[in-house]
Amino acid sequence: MKEVGGLRMWILHVIGEFGPSNGVEIMANVQKHYDLQFQWYEGTHVHPHHASSTQSKRLLPGSVYPMLKKMVSEGLITKQDDGKYDLTENGKIIVTNLFEHFRSNELDRGVLSVENSLEAMNWHASYMEELDKEEITSYKESIELLIERLKKIKESLK
Repeated sequence: MKEVGGLRMWILHVIGEFGPSNGVEIMANVQKHYDLQFQWYEGTHVHPHHASSTQSKRLLPGSVYPMLKKMVSEGLITKQDDGKYDLTENGKIIVTNLFEHFRSNELDRGVLSVENSLEAMNWHASYMEELDKEEITSYKESIELLIERLKKIKESLK
């Protein structure tokens, strides 16, 4: 498995959050997360590249079910006799590594939140470093915008 991004990440997340689920339940829960993400982007944090990519997210069985099958073969999830999918131990480890820091009761706009944000950005940067250049070339403008925002934060610390 090369990456834990996109749809694969969302499927792991919703199974981790809601427990064993069938394909329809997984699709509905991932869609709810996409919709919440879009609502967040509609607020003060909107950027044109976010709105267009988030707005167009509509899950179809033709993308979800092949991904579920692939994730079973990768050992991230299992398909139970009742047709529901559940996390394997490897899947649970990935969910913990990706999402557990967001579930802390202490999470607020303070130090813990900053540490979690930096940890998440570091993880995402590591992921992007492993991608082929061709896979991220179309995101050059978004990367440049993020770099500029981080530079402004750094400058404000002087």
